[in-house]
Amino acid sequence: MKKFFRGLWQGWKKIALKIARFQTALFLAIFYFLILAPLGGLFRLFGWDPLDTGRKKRKAPTNWKQLDQTDPDMEALRRQS
Repeated sequence: MKKFFRGLWQGWKKIALKIARFQTALFLAIFYFLILAPLGGLFRLFGWDPLDTGRKKRKAPTNWKQLDQTDPDMEALRRQS
């Protein structure tokens, strides 16, 4: 009897793995086509570029951005933690 249930369990695990792989692919596809793709289209439509990759023509020859180097005061250093 124990061998029967062990074989039944092994068979169920194979079937469950196939179901899980299909279900994962289905959920990811639904998530992509219903949420990510329309959101990306809206971002492109309104020109939002959070990484500033610059699809628009730039005047600068590089993507380097100069940072302002200012020495922090003691109060700003104390507020770090």
